[in-house]
Parts: sequence; structure tokens; C-alpha cells
Amino acid sequence: MALEGTLRDFSLADILQLIGLQRKTGVLTLRGKDDTVTVTFLDGKVVGADSLNRRLENRLGTVLMRTGFLTQDQLNRALEIQKETLQRLGFILTHYGIISQDSLREAIQLQIMQIVYRLFRWKDGDYQFSQETTIEYDRDNVVPITAESILMEGARMIDEWPIIEKRIRSYDMVFRKKLTDQEIVVVGAEEADEIDFDESSVMRRRRGVSDKIRISQEEKAIYDMVDGTMTVGEIIEGSRLPEFDANKALYELLTRDLIEEMRGQSAAAVVQQATPVDEDEVAETPVPLPLVLILVILALASLVTSFKNPLNGFAPLGGGLSAPASTRKAISLQRIEAIGTAIDKYNDVHGAPPRTLADLVPNYLSASYLHDPWGNAYKYIPQPARYLVIGFTADGKADTDLFLSRSIGAAPAPSTPAKPETGGIVLIE
Repeated sequence: MALEGTLRDFSLADILQLIGLQRKTGVLTLRGKDDTVTVTFLDGKVVGADSLNRRLENRLGTVLMRTGFLTQDQLNRALEIQKETLQRLGFILTHYGIISQDSLREAIQLQIMQIVYRLFRWKDGDYQFSQETTIEYDRDNVVPITAESILMEGARMIDEWPIIEKRIRSYDMVFRKKLTDQEIVVVGAEEADEIDFDESSVMRRRRGVSDKIRISQEEKAIYDMVDGTMTVGEIIEGSRLPEFDANKALYELLTRDLIEEMRGQSAAAVVQQATPVDEDEVAETPVPLPLVLILVILALASLVTSFKNPLNGFAPLGGGLSAPASTRKAISLQRIEAIGTAIDKYNDVHGAPPRTLADLVPNYLSASYLHDPWGNAYKYIPQPARYLVIGFTADGKADTDLFLSRSIGAAPAPSTPAKPETGGIVLIE
């Protein structure tokens, strides 16, 4: 079957429908202005997709790392083995027990669908279908996807994407939660408040009269990740949701006035800055004289003991700014471990992890532990089933050695020193 031309004359929906109806096997190549994408078909069903600019193999490792299934060190080691053996990254990750087979299937399927769905946003480009008798694909980890299911989702995306893009203008945008006096209730998708995608007038339609805001599980997962530091792109990659669904959830949260854009600040700037303190408010607050005396006594006692405290960032022998880099790195690791322990205690008491690290102060952790010996604020990323705490180097870059990824409720036993976990992941030796 000779099938080639431009998307202006023959739409992607028409192409997929034709290949699906005729149950063709082969490779569809689409060349656009910024990328070239190949989609592999077996008997009219999609079994693979790849992008020249966003290689599935490379994106697979990134997605697994952002979702907490993989660390940077493990990915680097797996890539080294791949260079030597030329085996697929997915095979290496499961063969060496780094991730489970189910996690790999989920990540691959998500990546394939995201590549295909992104094509529906192309306005122009050339296409060519090369018919084959047989094709090779990852039969162990890919479930063939019917063209009909792709077309149904694609039609919905074509209608709603332009509206969503008016508010989600860039993947570099950063959002934060807004305070609300209404109760947020997580319900099934069919019971959630609906957003009317009417471009002329976007309105929220409630199911019945209620002062509660009903959101779906998907919207709650995105809402939990909005912390004033993560970009839209980082949220999408870490959410384990299709790109369109994650964007739509952000749009709906914006429409419900649950989140707002942070203007004039990049995510990196927010991560590194300390919690702001109102100096005027502190100065104007009267302090009783007895309390002043007690504070002086405590300060003197702290000064005496600080020289023996390896966690004190100002101690000459314990890792102040004059200490060697290796010492300060060890101190930073201990502080990350202490943060993890505090998060677990907070979760035990409140039934949920803290929204920010500032919530741990002062009941579970001292404020001094929120920054490393270089003064960088630790980055905390809460997720639906786990949380991440990331440390930095002296110049403020993320350090792969200072990385804690732990399942919520999976705290180490009290008798064992806390160590950064990898969610049961086994390192390649």
C-alpha cells in the first residue's frame, strides 16, 4: 500500500483509521518542522513509537527516575551495561532486578502513547507508510493498542488542547497552591466537578449544591505535586499520567482557583531560597525578660556542645564553611536522613506526609536542618505513594549521592540507622 503525502491533505486521524481498518503491518514515518516520529503497526495496532528528538529509550530512564523507580546512579550503570551488551534498556533494568516488570510495562506504554498523542497537535508535516511483512517490537512489555482507541482520545484532545494551552502556556511555568475555605473532596471521575470547555466562557458546573470542591484521583495526584518549585514539565514527567491528562488536570485546578502561577520566579530560585522571615514582625514582638535569660543560657550551653556535634554546620570540627567538602557532604547526608525520619513521624501522626518541609518545624525537626552546610535549601517532592528529598552540591546543583526516595509509611526500623532508600531497588554491582 503506497501511502504518503502531507498532513494538510490527509490528517493523522485519517491515516490511523486507514491503517487500522486494513490491518496493515509496517512503519509510519512523520516528519515535522521540529521532529521526526516513527509509529510501528502490527495488524493495524500500534506496538511502538519513537521520536528523533525525544528517544523513547532516553525518556524511559528519565520517567522511571522522576517517578522514583530509578536513581541517577542506577540509570548510569544500566546505560554502561547497555553500551557493552547492546541490549535494550528495559531488559537490563528488569534482568538485574532494578525495577519490576510491571513498572517497566507501565512506563513504556505511557511513553508510546505520549509520543502518538503529541502527533495530534501537529498542524503540518510529511508522512510515509512503509508496509512490511513482519516487524520487531518489545513483545514482552508492549500491549498492542487499537487505532480506534487512539482516535477516540485524539478527537477529545483536538477539541480541548487549544483551550488548555491558553492557560498552560509553557512547560517552564511554576504553580503553587492557593488557600481556600472550601473542603476538597476526592471522588471518582464521574462524580468530580465538571469543567465546561467552552472557549467563549469557561465555567465550572457543580453536581448538586455543595460548598465542597470535588476533584478526581488524577487531579489530586497533580495537586499534591504542585509545591511552588516543580515546573509543569517536571510535574508531567513525575505524575505517571499521559501528557494530555496531566495538562488537563492542571487546567482544571487553575479553573477551580486551587492553584496559581508563580510569576517572576523560576523553580530553581524558589528551591534555593530560604523560608522568608518578616524581620519587622519579629522586631516588634515583645519578649519577656525571663525568656530572654533562658534563651541566653540555652545559647551558651549550645555553644559549648556544638564543638562536639558533627551535625552543627557552624562547628569548627563538625563541618562549617571551613570544613572539607567531604565532611560537609557527610553532614548533608545526615541531615537528609533526619528529614526523612521527621517526615515519617509526621505521617504517622497526621496520616499524610507534610506538604512542605516547613511543616516539620519545630515539632519534628529543627529549622537548621532544612538547609545544607552550604546554605542550599533541600528540595522536597511529595508524591501520592512516596516522597523525595534532594540535596545539592556547593554550587547549588542536584547531587545524585544526596538523594532520598522512600515509600510513604516505609520508615526504617528504629534500631537501624536511617539510610536513603530506593524503594526496594537493587543496585547493579
